[in-house]
Amino acid sequence: MDMKKLLIGLILLLSVSYIRAQKIDTTYIKPYPQKYRISGYLSTSSLEVDDTDRHYTPNYPLNTGIGFAIKNTIVGVQLGYGFIPLTAKKKYGKTKTRDFQIHHYGRKMIFDIFFQDYRGFYVDKGKDEDPEMFRSMSVKQIGMEGTYLFNGKQFSSKAAFDLDEIQLHSKGSWLVGGGGYYYQLKGMERSGTDGTYGLENFQLGINGGYAYSWVVSKRWMMTGTIQAGANFGNAPKLLKKGKVEVYPTAFARIAGNYHKNNWGISLAVIVNNKMVYPVKREELSLTAITMQLSYVKHLDDLFKSKKK
Repeated sequence: MDMKKLLIGLILLLSVSYIRAQKIDTTYIKPYPQKYRISGYLSTSSLEVDDTDRHYTPNYPLNTGIGFAIKNTIVGVQLGYGFIPLTAKKKYGKTKTRDFQIHHYGRKMIFDIFFQDYRGFYVDKGKDEDPEMFRSMSVKQIGMEGTYLFNGKQFSSKAAFDLDEIQLHSKGSWLVGGGGYYYQLKGMERSGTDGTYGLENFQLGINGGYAYSWVVSKRWMMTGTIQAGANFGNAPKLLKKGKVEVYPTAFARIAGNYHKNNWGISLAVIVNNKMVYPVKREELSLTAITMQLSYVKHLDDLFKSKKK
């Protein structure tokens, strides 16, 4: 697919989502009045593989970054850098990663984009054995999902996952969504077999679920969302022959945050689980896990502090 066309389509999609945003029920949702938002975060992202015998884990890094946004516009940017592997390089090896994600939380729509390319995995054998290394194994996931919120007037995904609003009272919303993914796996070994193999897989699918925000107190809130569904696809060569497989899917988000009138702290976890089937039809599960600790500051002026 032409990357330029994809980016143009994404910008138009996010713009339409913003322009067509519905009015909120101010009994349940309160916007921050400040014009600007700056943020800092620590995060980890991992793309893990499970087959019937092994759990393949990358030695993923700890990332740090900053963000900036102008309220009531589509102007926003977030920059990050991975600098510390979470486990020892000598024991678990080094994973080369390219991990780019966008999570856009709108009034009626949530958009998720994944570009993840990992090379170098290990299988943990327990405390008494050294981990088994798979330095040449690589896994790539490229995908996009869109989720529609039926009750965007009273349930705020912006408050739950972006600290861009305040949820005043507990509320939930039914969800429906869909998306497309491309997977590529190379250099994988299987127990009891010689050599390595790879696979390609393309999937399109739909899902549904529910989201709920629990306002614990004036300052504290917890949110959870769960979606389950089915994707339809196969290896590109098999799709050309009309052979289509069905794959179960699951997508979950959990967040807890503390907020005040002009700042907030949030801890959020995103778990995206998909199934792919190699040629021999053994089940293979890919799980993308992202954890992020964020601090957000809301400002009226970027350079001057407001006099009290």
